[in-house]
Amino acid sequence: MMKYYIESLGCAKNLVDSERFAAILNTYGFRETAYVEDADLILVNSCAFLVASFEELDNVLSQIDEIRNRKKSKLVVSGCVMNRGLKEFQQLFPEVNKWIPLKDFAAFEKYILRYVLPKNIAAKKLDLNDRLPLQSGQHVYLRIADGCQNFCSYCMIPYIRGKLVSEPIEALVAEAKAQSYRGRELVLIAQDSCLYGTDIYGEKALPQLIAALHEIPGYDWIRIMYMHPDHFEPEWTELWKKYPKLLAYFEIPIQHSCDRIIKLMNRKKGYQELKELFCHIKKEVPKAVFRTTIMVNYPSETQQERALIDKFLKEVDILQVGVFAYSPEEFDKPYESPADFDWAKNQELETEYAIKLAKAKEAKMQSFVGTRQQMLVEGFDEELQAWYGRIWFQAPEIDGLAYVDGLPQDSPLLVEVEVVDALTDELWCAAITD
Repeated sequence: MMKYYIESLGCAKNLVDSERFAAILNTYGFRETAYVEDADLILVNSCAFLVASFEELDNVLSQIDEIRNRKKSKLVVSGCVMNRGLKEFQQLFPEVNKWIPLKDFAAFEKYILRYVLPKNIAAKKLDLNDRLPLQSGQHVYLRIADGCQNFCSYCMIPYIRGKLVSEPIEALVAEAKAQSYRGRELVLIAQDSCLYGTDIYGEKALPQLIAALHEIPGYDWIRIMYMHPDHFEPEWTELWKKYPKLLAYFEIPIQHSCDRIIKLMNRKKGYQELKELFCHIKKEVPKAVFRTTIMVNYPSETQQERALIDKFLKEVDILQVGVFAYSPEEFDKPYESPADFDWAKNQELETEYAIKLAKAKEAKMQSFVGTRQQMLVEGFDEELQAWYGRIWFQAPEIDGLAYVDGLPQDSPLLVEVEVVDALTDELWCAAITD
């Protein structure tokens, strides 16, 4: 039996592609291994979003090539590096056996048939939208669209993934049904979920998609990630009143709150408009919990302008805040070459804000102590001797975990718990049995 090892770098959207590669390998009889040295085929699905992504890919390829069995294994690379940085990496890593174009699953199948599998294996009829899980947990990512046409000044996505391409509603419903065995939460992902459907339906079709997905049995939660503030329609708050599976979790990345910096970023909503949007959502959906991301050290940003981020976060109650520092990219108008860029200041500011935001989050998490919350159980921690999972306002992978004591073995996956203690990324809960 032939074995494969997949290293999926970057975001959940890239993970979806990795799972499609895995499904192809599974169809041809491969089985996954956790050990590079045991693999007949090694696939690295790359990210090229930031300069730091190249460093990660360099490290991963170096480590893999050092421990893999070169006589036995084939090393294949795909993903975003195919559209950014390819020539440099081909020169750095001539030992890579094949570079597969981004999302070219047919080319991947042809390669394994010709160079990896025994010669007597015939091509099989494949569903190139099939996916094989590469992660544990009770969540299923559903990529509703790929690519982006916002062209934020700091972002490489439109150049790597191309313009927005939405999947038809019927195709997404079919995929969600097929993947429902994996978990009870459906997580909708895209570069800009709010623009879903504009390319194929001529209008924003997120409400129609939610209506269709809500009818699928097997899912208890539906979570929408990455709702661009410039494209969120105020009347959409009615969706959260109409569809009980739709979690009142709003991920709305603002990136900054200074009007001048926002304009330089090629984004639209400024301080006041952003504040009005968040306040409107909270008024219409009182249970709403917010997640956002901010960028610090954008070129020409002053200390006073950066302070506007702090002011905004004090005025708007946002539970989860991610921070990243500006990364110099060659397409950005205020571009500075990586050699000239002050990386030390960048790291210092990012660390400073990460510490500040962690303290603020821990204080906000304490407000949940004593409350009853719905929790999705995902596994058992042998060391802690406690069941773990996530409260509804904790998105997979990024918002931490919840642990619960006193949960009977035969409990359902979706349970009600009482929060008894809270840290920055951990909630400790007690089972409610009444």
